[in-house]
Amino acid sequence: MSCIPIKKIQKRDAAGELKEYFAVPSVAIATPQGRKLIPNPAGNEANLFESLEEAEEAIRRAGFDFEFEGKKTYILSQPSAGQSPARITGNPLEQSIPILIQHLRDREAAVVANAAFALGSLRAFAALDELADHLGHDDPTVRKNIAEAMARLGTGALPRLREAFEKSRSSSHKNAPYIRLTVMLSFLEMLELGMGSTLSDQFLPLAVAALEDDSWLVKSQAALVIGRTAQTLEEERKKAEQQRRGLKP
Repeated sequence: MSCIPIKKIQKRDAAGELKEYFAVPSVAIATPQGRKLIPNPAGNEANLFESLEEAEEAIRRAGFDFEFEGKKTYILSQPSAGQSPARITGNPLEQSIPILIQHLRDREAAVVANAAFALGSLRAFAALDELADHLGHDDPTVRKNIAEAMARLGTGALPRLREAFEKSRSSSHKNAPYIRLTVMLSFLEMLELGMGSTLSDQFLPLAVAALEDDSWLVKSQAALVIGRTAQTLEEERKKAEQQRRGLKP
């Protein structure tokens, strides 16, 4: 995991007094509340904190390790209150999964989106329920990463996706259409991952049902799923026919 350096600097405040700050490299993102700086080792802006504790907490919430005055601190060695320290044995990637699942509950969309991306890359089936709980997230980037992560879980994610889709159809919650939209996007991602022939009969009925959805976004995405499924199955049929005739695909 990347390590973010914390640097102690001095800067004059609005009153002209020289004060001590702790600078953290950050990237700027646009949020409904305005422009926000999120700690990131590749950031080209500095987020200033009045205390070292505030800087460390912001970095932990963004999911990174940090370094201050030559000492590195790793998030695996900094458990939350009430938790026992993580064991530094076995596969470090597997050890990161519980922490990444915790980050899915963060209030910062960027943190949630990055955690979902990482869990998908790890094919962390243990995160299935937590990922599904965010299918209707307000942030489109989070929803995209959730869809990709669910797709990477393959067949095992289908029952949870179907359940979320059906429940959202009878829900009046404002984010219910987002759930169905993200489910459709997850199906598209499965097709892109080459799962069309094995999974299409399981998710195609939901896509057909979604063609009559109240949301035009869901209907549009469902049409893409159906069209891409048909294209995938036709490509696979042609490939099988060529192989049967002894021709190179």
